[in-house]
Amino acid sequence: MADPHRSKNQTYRRLACLFTVLAGVLSLIIWRVILPRSRQPATEPAAAVAAGHQQEEARPAFEPTDWALWPVAAVFVGVVALLVISCFVLIVAYPTALPDVPRTLRIAPPGPHLQTDAQKDLRRFRAEEEKRLNTYYWIDKQRGVVHIPIGQAIKKLAATGVPGFPKGEQ
Repeated sequence: MADPHRSKNQTYRRLACLFTVLAGVLSLIIWRVILPRSRQPATEPAAAVAAGHQQEEARPAFEPTDWALWPVAAVFVGVVALLVISCFVLIVAYPTALPDVPRTLRIAPPGPHLQTDAQKDLRRFRAEEEKRLNTYYWIDKQRGVVHIPIGQAIKKLAATGVPGFPKGEQ
């Protein structure tokens, strides 16, 4: 059995193609028929030239090959109308194109992590830092690497010096 939705889409596509062909024909008519008439250069009447009359006043010259304003405006209006109409033709030709993608958010982002007790958090942070700086603990037990308190490390470094660093005069 034929799908009525499919045949409807085919009809709309045919209408869109027909509209495109008509727009092309209209553009061709404007380009080949209307515009060349407006490009004809203005000439002096033959009777004035034959009589030998000279113009007493010099008129300002203009370019006779310039386009008249109305063909340019007509093309502009035609293009704008074509763009507007083609939007509606596409909407009619493809009715399922706009709502085919769901616009809902599928994954909820995590909520904000609020700091409810700032003083307690700061005390806990400082306690962890103090413990880390002032206690002994193993860094790598297999290699024999131990963390020593910072105060003791400073005293040891002052007594032995840094290997490879020049010693100052005492």
